[in-house]
Amino acid sequence: MKHIHKYLPRFIKTSYVVIFFFTIAVFLQCSSYITKEEKLTLKNYEGEYILLQDAVRNDIKILKGERVRIKITATDDYIKVYAMPAKIDIVKGEWILILYLFPDDFEKEKFDIKVFEDRLYQMAKPVK
Repeated sequence: MKHIHKYLPRFIKTSYVVIFFFTIAVFLQCSSYITKEEKLTLKNYEGEYILLQDAVRNDIKILKGERVRIKITATDDYIKVYAMPAKIDIVKGEWILILYLFPDDFEKEKFDIKVFEDRLYQMAKPVK
């Protein structure tokens, strides 16, 4: 970087060049495996389901075959699917994590709705 001054105009300092390249590098590393539109699409999967496996968190247990509400949280780093018995008041109930997906759960670390559906439907089936 010492000799870069010869090629740059005087008003551009070396520190600006370093900050510029650092910013570009950080921006390229922050790309998400799931788009905003795909996150919004996941909200369509929220609703009532029949649980296909027992779900347990500490002293709270939801038994297989029970009707549950599903809530989905998606960020740039993960997708979490929570369940709560449908008969419990949504304000008083507690959500239990039933599915946790990371970018490496998807081929080439790119979100695929089919993979998500397959994993969700292994845990619960929609109420018709």
